[in-house]
Amino acid sequence: MNGIIVANTLRTSWKQILYWGLGLGALGLYIDFIAASPDIISGYAELFESFPPALLQAFGASDVALLTRSEGWIVSVFVSEAAIFLSVFAVMAGLNITANDERSGVMDVILSLPISRSAYVVERWIGYALNGLAIVVLCALITVLGMVAMNIDAPLDVIFKSILDLYPSMLLVMTVTCLLGTVLRRRAMAIGFSVAFVIVSYIFNALGAAASGTIADLMEDLSYFSYLNGEAFVLGTYDPADSIIVLVAVLIGFALSLKMFASRDIGI
Repeated sequence: MNGIIVANTLRTSWKQILYWGLGLGALGLYIDFIAASPDIISGYAELFESFPPALLQAFGASDVALLTRSEGWIVSVFVSEAAIFLSVFAVMAGLNITANDERSGVMDVILSLPISRSAYVVERWIGYALNGLAIVVLCALITVLGMVAMNIDAPLDVIFKSILDLYPSMLLVMTVTCLLGTVLRRRAMAIGFSVAFVIVSYIFNALGAAASGTIADLMEDLSYFSYLNGEAFVLGTYDPADSIIVLVAVLIGFALSLKMFASRDIGI
């Protein structure tokens, strides 16, 4: 692995970083604007008090009281919404690792060059993983700078770290999509199953949070949304074990993608 594929991936996709980072940053600024007005937050808090637990969970909060604090509002609302948008990016990135090039026939040309299949997939994955990291960091910086500009009294480090915590889950969706693209070998099917993975995970998280019992707990554990720890950063209860679990799942998924891609025919 010499880094050429990584560099080329970054060079050809830098606009994605700009567009996605600025877009999510704009969302962060909008949420900052709401958080800058205690009256608006109080109004929303009164509205949320009538929400059932599942709907409240959709806003990333388990307690309405959390939404009455500026940092709680920014983290809960932004993290829950940004997680969905980043899942869309992750699906697109996962397809770009192998499936799109294979479908277009570019993969045949690339693999005729003196580079192994494994090296190619590793470097493509690293390239898009770096893209995702840059997007998360950029939107986090814009959100935090917006707080400074609007004189929002909230711990900036908590906001920044809670947004960075989106990254492991983004990597998971990207890796699952890459694995599906390798196993299913049809771009349309890979897209369908990847989108289903995101939607089912979101539903499992909402239902698991709203209900109680063994099945509800299992549903919540199976949802990658439940491992987002924005609320935990605000409450001071963050447990790195959740992020480690997601990263272990990423490594397993990537290892399977690598093994499958290296041992099958291309373009069939």
